[in-house]
Amino acid sequence: MNKINTDVNYRTMAGNARLVIIAESSHNPASYKYEAIRALKQLKAAGFTHFAMEMLPLKIKEKIEFYQRTGKGFDAIKQHFKKEWNWNSATSTGYAELVKAANTLGMKIIPLDMPIEMMDEIDSSCDWDKAETGSCSDSHIKRNEMWADILQNSLKLNKTTRIVAFMHRWHAFKAGDYHLGLDQLMLNMQIHNIRLIDYIGGITCSDTNICKGQSDEDKSLKETYFYRKGAFKVSPVLSFTVHIPQRRISPAGTLTW
Repeated sequence: MNKINTDVNYRTMAGNARLVIIAESSHNPASYKYEAIRALKQLKAAGFTHFAMEMLPLKIKEKIEFYQRTGKGFDAIKQHFKKEWNWNSATSTGYAELVKAANTLGMKIIPLDMPIEMMDEIDSSCDWDKAETGSCSDSHIKRNEMWADILQNSLKLNKTTRIVAFMHRWHAFKAGDYHLGLDQLMLNMQIHNIRLIDYIGGITCSDTNICKGQSDEDKSLKETYFYRKGAFKVSPVLSFTVHIPQRRISPAGTLTW
């Protein structure tokens, strides 16, 4: 295991990358969203210009652009998270606050995903197991390919563009023989200046028995905020792990540590 560093510095992790992928190991912990806000503040100061997000579908692109252009219409975005991403109330609120933070920082927001209805239609004829035979592409594969196209086009459109992309771990990393992660797909598109940051810990992991690959740290590190080089899943790009202490989110939406 690589040595831990308690000075969690996102500018150091990002280096000269044009694309930083932040992966949450579970959608549940609100702490991942608030940690991502911390990351955005540091990365904006380091020159990152855009924020891309799995949880925002292309079908609400106009609403996002209206919000960014006028400062109005944020409630429509909040309602989207409450309807489609309400794993718990703190989770949907955290996603909304992440969008608000990116807007406040002056970052261009990029929606990545397809509508859920389209995912269901694709998966009705090609499920995960069938896709793993290589005979068809399920929604996971098609979504990752779509996101890679969007990110590549955004990066090529302007050489000064630098993107922070936020998504679940199993979109960032390889999830199966035919379910390639964004890390490999971007390399296949000749986008090489990439860093991948995997979030683990948080309130989702209070017991090592249920935290394999999320927070299976030594007990002495459970309450420690740190990062280290490398991740539990091997990636073809330079990767880091950020460990979130197992603290709860206060009613005000801030970490209690």
